[in-house]
Amino acid sequence: MARTIQWVQWALFGLYVVAGAMALMLATPAGLRALGLSEGMVSFLPAMILGLPWSLPTFVMNDGPVTALAVLGICYGLNVGVGLMLLRSRT
Repeated sequence: MARTIQWVQWALFGLYVVAGAMALMLATPAGLRALGLSEGMVSFLPAMILGLPWSLPTFVMNDGPVTALAVLGICYGLNVGVGLMLLRSRT
Protein backbone atom coordinates (compact mmCIF):
# COMPACT_ATOMS: atom_id res chain seq x y z
CA MET A 1 0.00 0.00 0.00
CA ALA A 2 2.75 2.43 0.93
CA ARG A 3 4.58 1.57 -2.29
CA THR A 4 1.48 2.44 -4.33
CA ILE A 5 1.08 5.78 -2.56
CA GLN A 6 4.74 6.57 -3.20
CA TRP A 7 4.33 5.72 -6.90
CA VAL A 8 1.25 7.95 -7.14
CA GLN A 9 3.12 10.84 -5.50
CA TRP A 10 5.97 10.56 -8.02
CA ALA A 11 3.50 10.32 -10.90
CA LEU A 12 1.69 13.47 -9.76
CA PHE A 13 5.01 15.27 -9.37
CA GLY A 14 5.96 14.23 -12.90
CA LEU A 15 2.66 15.59 -14.21
CA TYR A 16 3.36 18.88 -12.42
CA VAL A 17 6.80 19.10 -14.00
CA VAL A 18 5.39 18.51 -17.49
CA ALA A 19 2.51 20.95 -16.92
CA GLY A 20 4.92 23.61 -15.69
CA ALA A 21 7.20 23.17 -18.67
CA MET A 22 4.23 23.53 -21.01
CA ALA A 23 3.02 26.59 -19.10
CA LEU A 24 6.39 28.26 -19.56
CA MET A 25 6.28 27.33 -23.26
CA LEU A 26 2.91 29.08 -23.54
CA ALA A 27 4.63 32.29 -22.40
CA THR A 28 7.00 32.42 -25.40
CA PRO A 29 6.35 32.61 -29.15
CA ALA A 30 8.96 29.91 -29.82
CA GLY A 31 7.30 27.61 -27.30
CA LEU A 32 3.92 28.20 -28.91
CA ARG A 33 5.35 27.31 -32.32
CA ALA A 34 6.83 24.12 -30.84
CA LEU A 35 3.40 23.22 -29.46
CA GLY A 36 1.79 23.93 -32.84
CA LEU A 37 -0.14 26.99 -31.69
CA SER A 38 -0.25 30.48 -33.17
CA GLU A 39 2.14 33.09 -31.82
CA GLY A 40 -0.68 35.42 -30.82
CA MET A 41 -1.78 33.11 -28.02
CA VAL A 42 1.01 34.09 -25.57
CA SER A 43 -0.26 33.81 -22.00
CA PHE A 44 1.53 34.10 -18.68
CA LEU A 45 -1.47 33.02 -16.59
CA PRO A 46 -0.80 29.24 -16.58
CA ALA A 47 2.80 29.83 -15.49
CA MET A 48 1.62 32.30 -12.85
CA ILE A 49 -0.79 29.73 -11.43
CA LEU A 50 1.76 26.89 -11.41
CA GLY A 51 4.34 29.18 -9.79
CA LEU A 52 2.19 29.91 -6.76
CA PRO A 53 2.88 30.93 -3.96
CA TRP A 54 6.14 32.51 -5.19
CA SER A 55 4.44 34.16 -8.16
CA LEU A 56 1.88 36.16 -6.16
CA PRO A 57 3.70 39.49 -6.76
CA THR A 58 3.45 38.98 -10.54
CA PHE A 59 -0.34 39.26 -10.31
CA VAL A 60 -0.08 42.91 -9.19
CA MET A 61 3.24 44.09 -10.68
CA ASN A 62 3.89 44.67 -14.38
CA ASP A 63 7.63 44.85 -15.10
CA GLY A 64 7.40 43.66 -18.69
CA PRO A 65 7.26 40.30 -20.40
CA VAL A 66 10.97 39.41 -20.16
CA THR A 67 11.08 40.05 -16.42
CA ALA A 68 7.80 38.20 -15.92
CA LEU A 69 9.11 35.16 -17.80
CA ALA A 70 12.34 35.14 -15.78
CA VAL A 71 10.48 35.49 -12.47
CA LEU A 72 7.98 32.78 -13.40
CA GLY A 73 10.78 30.42 -14.40
CA ILE A 74 12.43 30.96 -11.02
CA CYS A 75 9.10 30.46 -9.22
CA TYR A 76 8.51 27.20 -11.07
CA GLY A 77 12.07 26.07 -10.31
CA LEU A 78 11.55 26.76 -6.61
CA ASN A 79 8.36 24.70 -6.60
CA VAL A 80 10.09 21.80 -8.36
CA GLY A 81 12.94 21.93 -5.84
CA VAL A 82 10.61 22.01 -2.85
CA GLY A 83 8.57 19.18 -4.34
CA LEU A 84 11.67 17.03 -4.83
CA MET A 85 12.78 17.68 -1.27
CA LEU A 86 9.35 16.71 0.08
CA LEU A 87 9.19 13.54 -2.00
CA ARG A 88 12.72 12.45 -1.10
CA SER A 89 12.11 13.04 2.62
CA ARG A 90 9.20 10.57 2.57
CA THR A 91 11.14 7.70 1.02
